[in-house]
Order: sequence, then C-alpha cells, then structure tokens
Amino acid sequence: MDQIIEQVMAKIRQREHQSYEVDYRLKGLPPDEEVYTDHANVVINDVAIGLVADLYRADTSNPWVQWILQGISFQVNFTFQISKQMINFIPRKMLLNWPIEFVVDARHPVFGFFGKSVSRSDLAALPDQSVVVLTPTQRLTAEAEEICQYKQIIKKIRTDEDCIWQK
Repeated sequence: MDQIIEQVMAKIRQREHQSYEVDYRLKGLPPDEEVYTDHANVVINDVAIGLVADLYRADTSNPWVQWILQGISFQVNFTFQISKQMINFIPRKMLLNWPIEFVVDARHPVFGFFGKSVSRSDLAALPDQSVVVLTPTQRLTAEAEEICQYKQIIKKIRTDEDCIWQK
C-alpha cells in the first residue's frame, strides 16, 4: 500500500511542474480532459474576447468554458495569452478574484488591486514590465510611482470598474 501512495505522490509532484500549451480556436474543440491529470499549468494562446465574456458568465454551452471550469475544479493554473487591446475587455472581478493569470504579448502579466491606494509594497512584488489596471478612484503612493518607473510597470487606467462589454 505504501508503494501505491508513493507512486501517487510522485505523480502529483511531477504534475505540479508540467505545463501544457494550447491555441484557442473559436470553431475548434478544447483539448481532452486528460490534460489535467498530467499538467497543473495550462497556457491558452490567442484568447478571444468572446471566450473571456463567456467564461465570466459561466456560459457552459461554450465547450471551452466547460473545459476551463473543469480545469479550475482540478486546481489547474491557467494563463491566458492576450493582446494589449484586450485589457479593457477583462472584467475587473476576473483580475482580482479568478484563478486565471492574464499575460499581454507573452511577457507582461496583468494585475489589479482592491484598495483605493496602491503602495510600494504592492508593486514591488510584481515582475518587471507588468501591466497594472487601475480605476480612476485608485491612487498610487509616491513610492509606488517610483517603483513603476524603476520596474517599467505599465499603468492602464480604466474609466470605470466594468469592462467595455459589461455595459
């Protein structure tokens, strides 16, 4: 019995470091669910606005949404590769609460913050050249502004809390 437990634990440890990459295709089907047994990290390239909208609404008639939601239940870490034009189409609640990382042009992770004030410590933990989505009511401290310059953090100000398609 100990040998079986050991094998299962080895498989789980191996899974944690395995990544799977797939291109999103509107007309195509998502990969097989078996991806989740071997990979804890899934990167979806070329994510479209429609997929983000359907996922936010949990529209399970979309097979990609079903697949992603099932992956979330399997504790898969999802990374959505998006273009910089899509930042305004990501609901703020997804940036703050969903277990999905959005990355612009394969090298700029996107972040949002809850508080009205964003501090130096909030930004210091971010990778260089990250994108930070702010609302008009949020302010950066003086030290946070310095960190933005030093780390080349891109600030994206939203005109309001919602994304474009939520109106």
